[in-house]
Amino acid sequence: MKRNLEQRISEIVQKDGPQRVTDLARDLGVSGVTIRKTLSTLETKGVVKRFHGEARAFQGDDIPFRMGSCFSEKTRIAQAAAGYVSPGDTILLEAGSTVSILAEKIKGLRGLTVITPNLFVARLFRGTGVRVIVLGGFYQEASESVVGPVTKAALKDLSFSKCFLGVTGFTRSSGFTLNDSLRAEVTQAILAKGVASFVLADSSKFGALHLAPISTDLSNVHTLITDAGIPEDDQRYLEASGMIVIKA
Repeated sequence: MKRNLEQRISEIVQKDGPQRVTDLARDLGVSGVTIRKTLSTLETKGVVKRFHGEARAFQGDDIPFRMGSCFSEKTRIAQAAAGYVSPGDTILLEAGSTVSILAEKIKGLRGLTVITPNLFVARLFRGTGVRVIVLGGFYQEASESVVGPVTKAALKDLSFSKCFLGVTGFTRSSGFTLNDSLRAEVTQAILAKGVASFVLADSSKFGALHLAPISTDLSNVHTLITDAGIPEDDQRYLEASGMIVIKA
């Protein structure tokens, strides 16, 4: 119940903008005290900010904030992606909110090794028995990713069978993009390994253009896992490029 209420409030604030505590209590059929307690939890997670009796979406690049947007779709995408991970695998999890939800879903697998350039993702495996290899590099505080030449150099000496990547946008002119050029360079180095690559992107990413393409060659991405809201024209375009498109 508590988790469901957090999700509902998060989705309302993300979709409809700032919400007063009294309005949320009325619309969701719970007390103002319950709403305030839930908002305090969401604020701690970096999903909302509270201002004088109302809740507003927290604007930032941290994963907990982005996890609250399209949470239901991201959860279904992560569940579908988890089906491609087996006990004993060595995989790379790049970064992003959907990739983080995937991490939660696979942390019980025996003999799993995870390579990641993201400290938030790494912490999700704490106490699980999963072997975690964290790449070094320049630390970006907001996203908790490490980037730069040290990160790219470390990738050259590591082997993994699959990688799971987050993106912030897609257009046909630019392909999959990120809002950070240094993170995009790391993703490019990951794709250059030539292993089975999975992009996890909810349908809100389609039509969104950001400054840093991760690859100009769509054939570098093996599979896109998205939701049913992906524009049909984009789906056909990606499939025509040879990409497998899975709608969770």
